[in-house]
Amino acid sequence: MDINDDLIDRVLQGQATAVEAAEFQKWLNVPANLERFALRAELHADLRRSLRRRDIQNSALEARRDPETSTTTSPSIFHSRQALMLTGVAIAACLIVAFMWPAAEDAPGTAGTLAANVVSDVNGLLTKSDERWDDTNLPTGEYELQKGLLHLQFGGGVMVYLEAPARFDAVSDSRVVLHSGRLSATVPPEGIGFTVKTPEAEVVDFGTEFSVDVEGGASEVHVFDGLVRVHPGASNGRDASRSVDVQASQAVRITEGTPDPENISIATDRFIRDFDEPARKYAPAIRKKSPLAFYRMPIRDKGLASEPPKYSGVVLTGEGKRPPHARGVFVGGSLRVGVDSVGRGGRVDNPPALNTGQFSVTLFVYRESDDTGATAVTNMHDDHGNFDMSLDANGRLQATVRSRDGSQSTIIGKSVLPLREWRHVVLTVDGHNMHFYEDGKLVGSRPCAELATSESDPIWFGTNASTTQAWDGRIDEVALFDQALDDEEVLTLYRLAQEEITRSR
Repeated sequence: MDINDDLIDRVLQGQATAVEAAEFQKWLNVPANLERFALRAELHADLRRSLRRRDIQNSALEARRDPETSTTTSPSIFHSRQALMLTGVAIAACLIVAFMWPAAEDAPGTAGTLAANVVSDVNGLLTKSDERWDDTNLPTGEYELQKGLLHLQFGGGVMVYLEAPARFDAVSDSRVVLHSGRLSATVPPEGIGFTVKTPEAEVVDFGTEFSVDVEGGASEVHVFDGLVRVHPGASNGRDASRSVDVQASQAVRITEGTPDPENISIATDRFIRDFDEPARKYAPAIRKKSPLAFYRMPIRDKGLASEPPKYSGVVLTGEGKRPPHARGVFVGGSLRVGVDSVGRGGRVDNPPALNTGQFSVTLFVYRESDDTGATAVTNMHDDHGNFDMSLDANGRLQATVRSRDGSQSTIIGKSVLPLREWRHVVLTVDGHNMHFYEDGKLVGSRPCAELATSESDPIWFGTNASTTQAWDGRIDEVALFDQALDDEEVLTLYRLAQEEITRSR
């Protein structure tokens, strides 16, 4: 298919067919095509502004020629001067509006004008004019997301995910002002031109997936797919010559008072970019091994979901700046613990029984600070329970199990768990030995008798029974088995996970 200016214009006007839009999306993967499209889109924006100015100027001139202000009769000098002065003020006001139009666009539209629809929320508390807003229709106006997560759909199929705390203005179905907080957007071809303005910049999308973080006098823009154009500076001091194009796998920070954007590393794990957990290879591979319970940590408002549901638990929300969810190891959600909060984690009060003497637990962990002694997963407290995985005093992962004779056995990892990296961890007990794996590799084994029986001891994720050893980071994809996985099975799971991680980045 020939991608010419005519097709580009029809895409910008929302008139392209579904087939043309799909081909156009592929065409945008070439950097030179992205630049060509960006220039064409900018031309469209300039033309729209020029037409708006012309219409306003013509209206002002028509007002100047109004018979009431240009009568052929001879009025008094006072009335003539008054008419000229009023007409001059009208023209000046129109010209000011015309040449300051971008700033005027930030004012919310007419009251009642629909800007977006609420698709879903997770423990969300959204307010408008200090009153709770529960309607699924989101008219233009000023809003504050005080807690939880919010999924909105704007015009053109643009999907926006907001994370509390966040304060934003829904200006129109294609424009948002984000005063503070985190926002992620997925923009199809029909939604090209969707704009997010922050105190430090304006972000114009050209069909992509991107996130914006506004906090502490700085705005960050992270692009995961496609292209956005970033105009740094406040509305009244924006210099178009300093605008930059940010492409996939790139990110910039714009600090208040600094004219040029700063290149930074993209944060693939910081933002919640979807509420759904896709079905790919890793999860089916886990299910084929018949786990007792599988906790995928999806972003849900009904607690700690399990497969099967009867072993579900509760998410401990605690106190803090961010909700207890974050982007997962693949695409969906993970359980976020710590992170400027207390009392977070997860608890299963009615877990499956562990009584065969054999056992495996598989999970992913993500560490965000240098804290030590934190718990990843455990059911041990006092003389109860039979397994624990936590950090030792040096920041290394350690696994501990209790045997039927009452003895305990521990294996400690060989290296400090790195920060801000997902690690796949597996603990197994086969009745003779316990084995501990990190990223598919066996890091330690030792003799161990059959696992002690546990019929109903609660399981804790990201904290212990006394909530004193909170994990500062994330936990995802926890599976419990009443059998021991072998070396090959553990390695296969890790390789499948790596394939999914690569595809989702």
